[in-house]
Amino acid sequence: MDDLIEENMGLVADIVKKFKPKNHTEREDLMDAGRIGLWKALQKYDLESGNAISTYAWRPIRWSIIREIKNQNSNKTLSLIDNTYVDIKSKENLWELFTNDMTDEEKKIINLRQQGYKFREICGILNQSPSSVKNKFYNLLVRLREANK
Repeated sequence: MDDLIEENMGLVADIVKKFKPKNHTEREDLMDAGRIGLWKALQKYDLESGNAISTYAWRPIRWSIIREIKNQNSNKTLSLIDNTYVDIKSKENLWELFTNDMTDEEKKIINLRQQGYKFREICGILNQSPSSVKNKFYNLLVRLREANK
C-alpha cells in the first residue's frame, strides 16, 4: 500500500497545483490532505476492475483537498487589535468589540457574523448588496483597530 501511495503522489501534486497554494506550508497541508484522499481511494480500489488508479483516485483526492481548504478557512480569526486576535464566531468577549459610536446596523452585522452567518445571508437579512455589507464590516474593523490603539 505504501508503495502505491508513493507511486501516485505525482497525481496528488498535480491536483494540489491546480488549487494554487499561497505558500509552502499551505502546499504541504494540501499534499497531506491529498495523501489521505489517495489512501482512502486505494482502500476501495479493485485491481481487477481494469481502471487506472489515477482515474479512480482523482475524485477522492480532490475532495479531501477541498475539505482541507474549507477547514482552513473556517479556522481563520480576525485581527482586530494589534497583537490580539478575536474570533468573531466566539461568543466570549463579544461585548468588548462594541464601541459607543457603532450604529445598530453595525452591531447587527457583528452579531450575525458571530452567529455564523455568511455575508450573502446577512445581505438578505438587511436587504443590502454584498459589497455594501462587506464594506461596512471591514470599515468597522478599521475603526475598532483605531479605537483600541
